[in-house]
Amino acid sequence: MSDTCGSKVIEFYQDSVVLITGASGFLGKVLLEKLLRCLDARKIYVLIRRKRDYSAQMRLEQILKSMLFDRVRNETKAAKALFDKIEAVEVNFERDDLGLEPGLRDRLRHEVEVAFNLLASVNFNEALDQALETNVECTRRVLNLLSGARRIKSVIHVSTFYSNCNRTLIEEKIYDDIGFGGYDNIKSTFAKLQDDHKQFLSPVVLGTFPNSYTFSKKCAEVVVRDKFGHLPIGIFRPPIVTSSYREPVPGWVDNFNGPSGMVVPLSQGLYSAALLDPKKKPFIVPVDFCVNALLVCAYDVSKSSVTKSIPVYNYTDDCNLWTWDQVINGFFSGLGPIRKLVAKYFTGTITVNPVRYAICKRIMMFQAFCLDLIRTFTGKEKM
Repeated sequence: MSDTCGSKVIEFYQDSVVLITGASGFLGKVLLEKLLRCLDARKIYVLIRRKRDYSAQMRLEQILKSMLFDRVRNETKAAKALFDKIEAVEVNFERDDLGLEPGLRDRLRHEVEVAFNLLASVNFNEALDQALETNVECTRRVLNLLSGARRIKSVIHVSTFYSNCNRTLIEEKIYDDIGFGGYDNIKSTFAKLQDDHKQFLSPVVLGTFPNSYTFSKKCAEVVVRDKFGHLPIGIFRPPIVTSSYREPVPGWVDNFNGPSGMVVPLSQGLYSAALLDPKKKPFIVPVDFCVNALLVCAYDVSKSSVTKSIPVYNYTDDCNLWTWDQVINGFFSGLGPIRKLVAKYFTGTITVNPVRYAICKRIMMFQAFCLDLIRTFTGKEKM
């Protein structure tokens, strides 16, 4: 990005009011930190749901206590003033009105200028109706709120590069070939079914999609196009997002999704397996790169003239030449000599054979059971 473009992006966010959903997630936390540390926003509203006995404010405080925000605390003189810019808004995403009081709802609609919808369930094994509820219906409710925003300049809905993974060529456009009469028909049909019937029908609806996550994200894109084309909105499709490269902490990650789910156990000497083709080239991007691209896309949407189609951003790199085999070997090279030998020849398994992987999963589940048993005997909670 040129210096001129960079200065325009900084100017765009200066003194702006930003709204974020999904700020408790991996990508959302880094986005929140970047907005605080580098972009002089006037106010940041964070929509968070209550979780068990933790209110939205308590969950926000937990997020801000993490090491991810140490750089803001330690390198910024007015750190407290920066943190005070964030306001936790407790919401119920299952309600059409998000559970917001009329006064607060009006305030959000009056003030918000830039919005990032990162809300999503990344559970690949989730029941289809639950995935559609979280990834489609909750998105619809958030965008309904923003439809009444008077000062809105830009809205970015974060999807996934794999929302159309059943295609060999994925262009920067929204595909609506959902089938079964479209999303609305699927939704109304599932609403009438019992759980066992939903479970039976789900594989048929998914078709060539590998999981409910990718299919539900595709459906969300179509809903964005059909219901919210009047907004200054764009769709951002990130690939596999992994640990940070540089900002704010090199190598920071807080979950076991993606490659981390395999390499973390291996680094601890545990058994880990993956069903993938080592010759394929994955699209993997550091989370800080992804956040930078996300911020630029929001600026780009604000500058786009009114068009018939919603801008879609496939965040990929044509220069990516690494295969899965090279990625895994790169990880092995970072281990000590003994752990490297053990991981490469004993505890790490990469296979394209579904039967072999099914056996590997049994091994991992047995290992997890044993580890939980040890934790139980030592008075700790199961993991």
